[in-house]
Amino acid sequence: MTDHLRDAVRAFVNDFVRPHVAEWERDGAYPMELHRRAGEAGLLALGHSPERLPEDPAALAVLVEQLTLGGSQGITMGLASHFVSLKAVQGGDPQVAARVIPSVLKGERSIVLALTEPQAGSDLRAFQCRADFIDGEYRLTGDKAFICNGTRADWLLVGALLEGKLELFLVDGDAAGSRGTRQACLGWRCLPLADLRFERTVARRLTQGNGVGRLLQQCLQQERLNLAVMAMASAELALRAAIEHCRGRQVGGEALLDKSVIRQRLAERHSELSLVRVYVEQAVRWQAAGELSAAQVAIAKNTAVDVLERIAHDAVQVHGAHGCVEPSVVERIYRDARLLGIGGGAREVMLEIIGRTL
Repeated sequence: MTDHLRDAVRAFVNDFVRPHVAEWERDGAYPMELHRRAGEAGLLALGHSPERLPEDPAALAVLVEQLTLGGSQGITMGLASHFVSLKAVQGGDPQVAARVIPSVLKGERSIVLALTEPQAGSDLRAFQCRADFIDGEYRLTGDKAFICNGTRADWLLVGALLEGKLELFLVDGDAAGSRGTRQACLGWRCLPLADLRFERTVARRLTQGNGVGRLLQQCLQQERLNLAVMAMASAELALRAAIEHCRGRQVGGEALLDKSVIRQRLAERHSELSLVRVYVEQAVRWQAAGELSAAQVAIAKNTAVDVLERIAHDAVQVHGAHGCVEPSVVERIYRDARLLGIGGGAREVMLEIIGRTL
């Protein structure tokens, strides 16, 4: 099953992604039409029926890995992060889930998770966005920050306080009282980033009381595992590019790869990546078996991102000036790498999770 999906994602990337990445990065957005194409190809449902959310961590890891090897983390975030949002939708109102999940998996509509707030980051205990029940409707007031595709998604899954308790709400992307401000970002340049402001915006309540925090933690765990896989794939892509460049680049009459200092540095990075790949792949198996702990996924994310940053640094270094200008793939990976160390919980947050298990 995963081999068939891997081939399908590779074909999709070769036909519809890789030829356009540089253009989309320059323009600041990939076309939303890409969701429809991916849905029609069965990728958004991981090759399963789009009528229900698939529980297939191995297939999801394949999707994330192969999209990332296409050269753009922004595309991966755009086409694979819906599993995090839909997992939360599935844990809420069954009627809403029955309508939203198939529509997203078919590529007909898009959904994004709007949790992060300017003053709180993703700290669920510090949220200020609130919901009020007014004239028979729930209305949201407050701010969300750093929301990928926040100004062009069909649905926003929003976390807000209702009478002091955290709840989840579904908001139409074009709802009255909602406005977005585009933000320029260091990386993921083909994935528009926005701050959102809600002013008495009508929303559909999805959850009822207890368990919301636990549900969101489960969603964040999947997001962190996705980011670990993404970091691993980006590191592999950067290392490949560095080795290929060093084979062809002549300095002092010999290839860079024939110089022992360069060859040994790349060998060290290859060794580090090989070890990380083993742990991340094991984390995916733990997730499939329902055995992945918060500490294990934190270890996977931190170690994968750390190796990515070292490889991205060295890849740019061995490319020299060629690695510092667009549309160099190593230049793009170097920028994107910083976002992986922050998204889904910063490195320091991951260390605290790990530290509590000591």
